[in-house]
Amino acid sequence: MSNPQSQHAARLGRRFALIAVGAITVCAVSACYPSEAESSKGDTAKASEAPKKLRIGQPSPEQEVSSYKKTAKFVFTPTKVVEGKPEDLDELDEPDKYAGKKVVWVYVDARHVGGDALKEPPPVMSDVNVETASGPGTKFILIGALSSTPKDCSLLNGVKELGTEDVWKKGEKRSVCDPYLVPEGEKVEKVTYSQGYYNEPLKWSVK
Repeated sequence: MSNPQSQHAARLGRRFALIAVGAITVCAVSACYPSEAESSKGDTAKASEAPKKLRIGQPSPEQEVSSYKKTAKFVFTPTKVVEGKPEDLDELDEPDKYAGKKVVWVYVDARHVGGDALKEPPPVMSDVNVETASGPGTKFILIGALSSTPKDCSLLNGVKELGTEDVWKKGEKRSVCDPYLVPEGEKVEKVTYSQGYYNEPLKWSVK
């Protein structure tokens, strides 16, 4: 028959063993299932991993584009920038509004590489912009087209006619083009693509 001291020591041993097992279990769970904050931090770091120096003609990392409640992945490649002249804006007959400005045309190849098929026109150019020495340009919303618009520049993001039921599927590439306004005495130095609020924009050097 064991004495009271032996029984007390046995109970303490079992208690410490249970504590040790509990601690090991918690560590194992933590290792296999990191916290939401840690996961979010990892996702943000992964999303921000992108080439820091791109030159025009080089493709972007994959970017998500949504349209009509569908989401697809695209790769964007700015191919060229056509610099206009201040007098290109004279036909708009708003000299005060466009004083000191000129229009530039940015060409981008957009390739659908994954996800849902999207109806045209998905907003593939909505996050594209340009930068000059003095800062970002301004998206130029045109009703129709200027007479100086380059013949190979599509203002409809690849759609031949408004109202068509064109669908952009995986593997397809479209060449799109949009106008921007910049100071008349400056040249475009970079084409940019915004990756959202929390990540640095992608930037392609034009020079």
